[in-house]
Amino acid sequence: MGPEVVEAVAQLTPASSGARKVIRRFRDWLRSRYGLREIIFPEKYRVDRINDVVVTYSSCLALIYFAASEVRLTLDRITADPRWARLYARLVAHPGIGLVAARTDNGISLASKFGRGLLRDGRIEVISGENPLAIYGNEAYVLRAVESLVNQPNAGDCVLFGAYDGHDIISFDDQVGAHGSAGGDQVYPFIISPRTLALAGEALEDARDIHRTVLARYAAANAPNAPPEAARLTPVAPRSSI
Repeated sequence: MGPEVVEAVAQLTPASSGARKVIRRFRDWLRSRYGLREIIFPEKYRVDRINDVVVTYSSCLALIYFAASEVRLTLDRITADPRWARLYARLVAHPGIGLVAARTDNGISLASKFGRGLLRDGRIEVISGENPLAIYGNEAYVLRAVESLVNQPNAGDCVLFGAYDGHDIISFDDQVGAHGSAGGDQVYPFIISPRTLALAGEALEDARDIHRTVLARYAAANAPNAPPEAARLTPVAPRSSI
């Protein structure tokens, strides 16, 4: 669509000015590199129509869908198909990929170049080699976050995390920062809030926790017979997500 938009501009440009040729050279350059979606949205996707594979990625997280199947595939079904099995093995061995996650009947399989594990109910069982999540963080909330991510109904058949060496993490697109996966300082978020919110004693693990605790305090500030200090909380319009 992007090149078509540029071509429409070219057709409206007088040919006598010479600008039309310049615009069409830009059209050809744009067609060779980008579509309109890549210009507007930072997230990327790739479609292999021959092998029915779709890849979406942003920052250090990528999702792979085997589009030949209408249902989400477990690891057993992926490895049962020779084409998918070869792709899975190459993804695990790729130097830019640190972790490949896929659902199984018993939990979530986590595979890296150094070991394999099974994640279930917020705990990881090492199947072979080293704990594949060790480099990313073994904290309980990290395990729960990874499990929740992979179990989302719209997650890919394979979920890929960029390789992490304890200092730098691989991003699947051209960014100077990273987010949405595991590894590095992004695993240790923080929140700055007014002291009157008294959030220090709360367990905040995701956006839902922040939404629940913050709105609960604003609601308490507007309740009948609220203490004077609660009046310092200025109510705000709630949002569907934070």
